[in-house]
Amino acid sequence: MSIAFCLYDANGKQVAESDLVELPAKGLTVRCKGGELLLKLPANPEAAIQYRLYNKEGQLLTFSDGERTMIYGSLRMEGSKR
Repeated sequence: MSIAFCLYDANGKQVAESDLVELPAKGLTVRCKGGELLLKLPANPEAAIQYRLYNKEGQLLTFSDGERTMIYGSLRMEGSKR
């Protein structure tokens, strides 16, 4: 699986960015300096993905604990061409 991302924390500060790369065999975890989990992609493709997505202003757009997902009205999605 390939993934690309740009992640912000609750203060609107960019925490991590990655161009399209292959997901490491051990999975991927991204936390902000305060320790908040922003993204967890497990090595097992059957396991749940966890995330908290903030925008550049620090506004929470959506989050999921792997079982329940919350989406807020300010979230906008665009398709990408392959």
